[in-house]
Amino acid sequence: MAQGRRDVRAYPDLNPKYYRTGMWSYLLHRISGVAIVVFLLMHIWEITSVTRGGAEGFNATMAALETKGFVIGEWLLFLAITFHSLNGFRLILHDLKLGVRKQKQWFWTVFALSAVVVLAGSYYFLQKFLAYPWSH
Repeated sequence: MAQGRRDVRAYPDLNPKYYRTGMWSYLLHRISGVAIVVFLLMHIWEITSVTRGGAEGFNATMAALETKGFVIGEWLLFLAITFHSLNGFRLILHDLKLGVRKQKQWFWTVFALSAVVVLAGSYYFLQKFLAYPWSH
């Protein structure tokens, strides 16, 4: 290879090995947004179980959702909402031309704040998870 030339990578934007902070932020924001939309659709389905089966149908749906797996799902939703909302504020500041040159530092600040909020909020989910009998 001649001096000063680099190998051309095929589709480097599709290989996570080459992602920078901005791309990870973009991906995490989109993934958390999709997770929130999926939750919203599931929540609509859960609430409309009243129209499908009356009070008995709603109670049956709620009983089916009272499992440890759904507590873990609620915790994952909490992670998604926390990161998505804090990163959304970062994006608003970015749109206002604040911190454009410090995108990497802002991302890690959002990530650290998200971690603090998640650690504080996880206590509730851990208590709820441990409250369920192990036989379920």
